[in-house]
Amino acid sequence: MFRIAHWTASGGKLNVIAWLLACLALTVVLLIPLPVTTKVRNNGFYEPVPYKDWRYPYDARNRHENQPSKGLSSHPLIGQIERTSEPNYLCLADGMKIIKVKEWRKENGTNIPLRYIMVSYTGAQFTTEEDKYSLHAIGQHSAIAAGVKAYWLSCSCLGSESEREENVWRISDVVRGAHHLVIALAGSVGVEEDGKTPNRLLHDWGNRVWTLPELLLSPEGDDIRIYTLNRSLNRRVQLVNCLSTNPSRIHRRNFARFWDHRDDDTVVGQLLDHYEGSVVLSNLELMSTALKCLQRRHTIEHLPGDLSYSLMGLLRQRPDARKGDSGFQAFARLSLANDSNMLLERLICLFPPDPYAPWYSFEDQWDARLWDVYPRTQVCGIGDDDTVILDGARAATIRWKSFKKVMLRGNRTVIRLIAVIAPSTVGSLIISGSLLLAFGNPVGAVPLTFALIILLLSPWLINRSYLGKVWSAQPYFFGIEGYVPLHTIEKKLFGANLDRLSWSPTASPLSKHNLSNRAHFENYCEGQDPKSDPGVNARIQKALQSTASQEKIFTLVDTYTMTVTLFAAVRPPVAVLACGEEGGMQRALLCSYDWTNNTLYRESVLRIETPAYWKMSPIRRVRLSLQTRPKVD
Repeated sequence: MFRIAHWTASGGKLNVIAWLLACLALTVVLLIPLPVTTKVRNNGFYEPVPYKDWRYPYDARNRHENQPSKGLSSHPLIGQIERTSEPNYLCLADGMKIIKVKEWRKENGTNIPLRYIMVSYTGAQFTTEEDKYSLHAIGQHSAIAAGVKAYWLSCSCLGSESEREENVWRISDVVRGAHHLVIALAGSVGVEEDGKTPNRLLHDWGNRVWTLPELLLSPEGDDIRIYTLNRSLNRRVQLVNCLSTNPSRIHRRNFARFWDHRDDDTVVGQLLDHYEGSVVLSNLELMSTALKCLQRRHTIEHLPGDLSYSLMGLLRQRPDARKGDSGFQAFARLSLANDSNMLLERLICLFPPDPYAPWYSFEDQWDARLWDVYPRTQVCGIGDDDTVILDGARAATIRWKSFKKVMLRGNRTVIRLIAVIAPSTVGSLIISGSLLLAFGNPVGAVPLTFALIILLLSPWLINRSYLGKVWSAQPYFFGIEGYVPLHTIEKKLFGANLDRLSWSPTASPLSKHNLSNRAHFENYCEGQDPKSDPGVNARIQKALQSTASQEKIFTLVDTYTMTVTLFAAVRPPVAVLACGEEGGMQRALLCSYDWTNNTLYRESVLRIETPAYWKMSPIRRVRLSLQTRPKVD
């Protein structure tokens, strides 16, 4: 910027020469009639995202939107697995006879109580027919000891092949109605001298997906009895020893100490508090906490959605199990069927540390919890390929091709108005003055004089018209691959480094901030250059050598808020999708697009300022995947 007060004696001549050269250059420019200001685009909104999804959903929230060939029954709330007040089959302790409960009721009357024991075990420890007999013996012994008529075993009480599939999903009802729960263990390790069950066998039992709901739903009060078969003895002796020895007893709150994860004791304790009624969790907390426990455990896969179907037993609404469901589709149907307090909508807004993390990862790079996020959208359907159909979002396009002229609006002062209008009159003044002189009219010298004055002052006028505080600007999102300093961006965008742009303080996990060191702004939060952090700088250097499936670094310029954000993603996003708010900021998903399936893929998540949200245009329903696209070799 030219300021005479800053000129020195030695540099004064050079500055005068530079000023005159600028005047000559501007003379050529000002003679060409060009628009003085840039026009407003999109009514002052960001560039919209031209998107529409034409396909039917895999399952719609409103059943009338499903494909006609599927019928109205294809709906998360239709075709539910009904609850049962008692099991369909039981084993009588007297003679180990398997009975159908409805037929038994017809013969003995409906008023006679039929209490039973539930025997819980893992198929990995009991595999043979002889093991099956041992389980029946344990069930018979525990039922007689408890003074009840029957016991329930999953190996014998699930009915025929046609009934088995449906009865499996009702095991949670069986546990709820049981008199009490007993656990059967088997292994080659003997019982310790103090009578406690060996930790390893109980550890194997507790680390199965299906045994956790049995523990949570078991009747409270009495300790859980544990029968252990010692495999180091012959089968007859091990069964005799098991039944002749008093079973171990462990309170269900003490089971977590036998399991792998350190915080299992706390998390399982929260679930126990909920089912005992002492501290009731919200639906959102219940589903997220239970899923956190279940996903740590193991199972032999029966269906891809086993994890969600095991969770289903803990909830009120239970949609029918489908063999074709993926794990995510099963969970999404379960979430839509229950009042999950918009769990899916909140899950969309989280940003897992690993871009290839599984769908059940509730981790967030800002350490936000599900209930910290307030959704602005609604999941109106479930799509193929583990996608959701999302409605109510606002979106904007990210421009990667080049920068565009940005309309800037400042305070309309008299000096700025003169500085904007005067240069545009040079051409007309010169033409009118020349014509007047050509016809012998000396008045023509007046416009020529004014034109000369304006040309001599043109560097200052042009500078004055573009300087000053910017009150508003045309919203754009510009994307750049790699790290770019602020002064370079400003020179390319505005023609000079005018200190208009600043680093966003908390928009990205790579963003950095600190107290401002500028005068009169000592207590202000100010964004710092992310590259100044050694860890971020290392990621920037590593990204220079990244392959197609590895993390890359990108720079996002927001001309509306005049902020620049550095973020990491595997693929360059083409759209910003604002879906919720958290901590006073809007959660904006940066999405890439796959034209082959018309799907947006979540690549990164930023926290943008709320005014920017209202400058985005509403978008039609989008098909969104929570995971980045598959790795490319």
